[in-house]
Amino acid sequence: SSTGGEIMESAQDQRLSALQGDPRPGCGRPGCACALPVSERFVLWALRQWHQEQALPGEGSILHRGFKVAGLLEALPDFAIAMDAFLFGARRAIEIHVPTCSGVSRDEAVLVALCGLAQGDFDGPLLASLDAMMVPAASRVAAVRLKTFAAALSSAGLRLAPMPGDAGG
Repeated sequence: SSTGGEIMESAQDQRLSALQGDPRPGCGRPGCACALPVSERFVLWALRQWHQEQALPGEGSILHRGFKVAGLLEALPDFAIAMDAFLFGARRAIEIHVPTCSGVSRDEAVLVALCGLAQGDFDGPLLASLDAMMVPAASRVAAVRLKTFAAALSSAGLRLAPMPGDAGG
C-alpha cells in the first residue's frame, strides 16, 4: 500500500518528466494558452477581446489599443469584419472563452489555425475549412479579410504559418 507522501512524490515526478520532455515554454498544462507562440497568443487575445466587445472597436476600446500598440491598427477593420462573418455566418455557435481564461477551446484553436492558413497562402484548405464551418457567402468574406489580416501580422513580424521550405509547410 502507498502512503500519501509516495503518491505526491510520484505525481510530482510525472509532472517534472512531462515538463522536461516538452521543449515549448509554458506551464505544462494541456491546452494552455501560455504555451502558444506570441503570434498565436496575439490572435487568441484579439479573438477573445473582439468577442467581448462584438462591435467595430472604437478608439478607447482594449482591442483598438492592443492593435495600435502592435502596429496593426490598419488591420483591425479586416479582423473585425472577418470575426463578424464568423459570428453571423457560422453553422453553429463558436466557443470563444473570456480573455482571462488560460485554456484554448477547439474553436479558438481552429480560428488561430485558419489565420495561419491565410498567412501561408494555403487558399484551398482555408476555403474548404471555412465552407465547412460557415454559410458560403460568409466564408468568402471571412477568407478575404483573414488573408489581409494575416498579411498585416506577417508584416509586423508575427508569423503564424511555416516559412516556405519549413517542415509542415
